[in-house]
Amino acid sequence: MLTKILNYVLMFFLYSMIGWTVESTYRSLGETYRARKTTKEKKIINSGFLFGPLCPIYGTGALVFDILLVPFKKYWWAVLILGMIFADIVEYVTSVLMEKLFHARWWDYTNEFMNLNGRICLKHTIYWGVFSIIYVYSIAPVYEYLMSFVPQSIRFIVVAVIFAIFIVDLTLTVKDALDIQKLINKLNELKTNVSMAGDYVKAAAGSLKGEALAKYDEFRDNVASTPERFEEWRTEISAQLGNIRAQFNEISEKGKSGSYSNRIKRLFRTSPAMSLRVNKLLKDMEDKWEEIKTKFQ
Repeated sequence: MLTKILNYVLMFFLYSMIGWTVESTYRSLGETYRARKTTKEKKIINSGFLFGPLCPIYGTGALVFDILLVPFKKYWWAVLILGMIFADIVEYVTSVLMEKLFHARWWDYTNEFMNLNGRICLKHTIYWGVFSIIYVYSIAPVYEYLMSFVPQSIRFIVVAVIFAIFIVDLTLTVKDALDIQKLINKLNELKTNVSMAGDYVKAAAGSLKGEALAKYDEFRDNVASTPERFEEWRTEISAQLGNIRAQFNEISEKGKSGSYSNRIKRLFRTSPAMSLRVNKLLKDMEDKWEEIKTKFQ
């Protein structure tokens, strides 16, 4: 029993590393190709959520294949179909959990043909199906054969070392992800305040003057009881928007390097969907705020 558990743990880390290597190489080659046409510096891309060379979703997929598909290896068509189904479930659930925890997506298939909520799509489902065939009939037998030469004591030591490193990596990565979430929370707080001001602007643009005045009074009462405090609020909102813009530019490496660690910058760049979402929200708020400020002159 212990031997089987050690095998599964080693399998998880091994295929997490292999998946990371393949995906990072693919993305790095694509970035290198694009860099040839521009003056951009060529970079090696870490495509994983973690800072280290691991993509746990691939390790999880390998475990699912080994436990649930190998028993059906006599029927290749069952391996193919079940491989696509199980892999899609893993990918979809992982996407949902990461979005719930960090309010961000590390992949987005919205523009892909036949996608489901941007979390899974037909193209990658087919990829998973092909890989399930390769895994069951080629990779799994080789892995089992090679593991037969590794003593249990060695397996235990390797698992203990890798697991300790994995826990440290996971802890640091989650901390960095939560730091990014703080920035998103600031945006949401400002969104509430800016929306409050927008309600007045919308009412003022309408035909009912009384409604506009009422909206303005309500808005101003919620912000401050005196004109001086109201002006301070306007200045404060502008400063906060400028500060968040500076933080976003720094994290996404559009501005000068500063206090943000390379871990946070790497994590932010790993999720293009999150970067685009935050940038769009911030840009919309900046545009709306500029419009609102002119109404309050």
